[in-house]
Amino acid sequence: MAYASRQSSYLIASFGAILQVLAGWDAFLDASSGNLNSWWNPARLTLYAAIAITIIGVWRGVRYSPKQPPISFSPIGFVNIVGLKLAGVGCLIEIVAGIWNEIVHRVFLNEPTISLTLFTVGMLTVNLGMVIGLVIEHGMIRHGLVIASAVRRRTVALFVSLSFCAIWLAASGFFINIGRTFRSFPVNWLVAALLALVATFVLVPVKKVMPRFGSGIGVGLAFNAVTYFVLKFYASSALYVPWGLLPITFFDLALYVLTPIIAFRRTIIVSSLIAGMFFWATYYPFTTYLFSWSFAFGLPIFAVVIGSVAGALLGDKVYASLSSVVLGDVGSSV
Repeated sequence: MAYASRQSSYLIASFGAILQVLAGWDAFLDASSGNLNSWWNPARLTLYAAIAITIIGVWRGVRYSPKQPPISFSPIGFVNIVGLKLAGVGCLIEIVAGIWNEIVHRVFLNEPTISLTLFTVGMLTVNLGMVIGLVIEHGMIRHGLVIASAVRRRTVALFVSLSFCAIWLAASGFFINIGRTFRSFPVNWLVAALLALVATFVLVPVKKVMPRFGSGIGVGLAFNAVTYFVLKFYASSALYVPWGLLPITFFDLALYVLTPIIAFRRTIIVSSLIAGMFFWATYYPFTTYLFSWSFAFGLPIFAVVIGSVAGALLGDKVYASLSSVVLGDVGSSV
């Protein structure tokens, strides 16, 4: 059923989408430090190249139209391009953000908020499109609807994990920048709740797509590796222990132990409660820069606990809704 698959196009576009997020951290750091240099520097040129790679992958997948067999002879009644189309919309948003940013540098020299917000929305849209498409490809491979070599199967699974991680990195980078820009008690707690929400919002769909033990830890490893590199080699921070793996490991382990015993929805609530209680470690050392309560368990800790549970339930709901809308009856099997 190769006519339904756009596997190569998704791999090309997702490579560009992931590279966008890695290069995009330069924009977050510049904005948080008040540095509004022109976007024409090596880091930004890498970002533009990544957007171009994504556009190539999207264009390649959307315009490719092999001869399709009659639907009645096929168990797959769709062509997997919805994620590519969504990523295309995200690329358009990013282009608008880049144009606006150049205007800002020449007219409103101290206003990075609009362009950074548009850029983040674009990155998230692109990577959401990649997650949707790659999850469908992963599901078709698992169920034998698309034949793929062992290397290709592992590559698709890897890019599924990295695309989830890219969403986590883009959203958390944006929220951390808000916390550093608008420092105040209410803003810090709002950012804390949003960061807690983002973590479980990403991890729950990861576990639904790849339920084996370790899949969440793998995404956590990638997330912590990128943030460690940015802090140590870009921001010249001191060496630190990546405590962020601790709550992610507890989350993954709790799901692995409890899922055979109780319903999945109850399991994710329990697991996300654990993740919320160890929130200070999830984004360490960002939490020590932003929040003086990092190692304290006072009343406000409930904000991040509620955020973690809300993110888990929202992630479960969004995954189920997307599966239903994109795949219809096939969603439950893929």
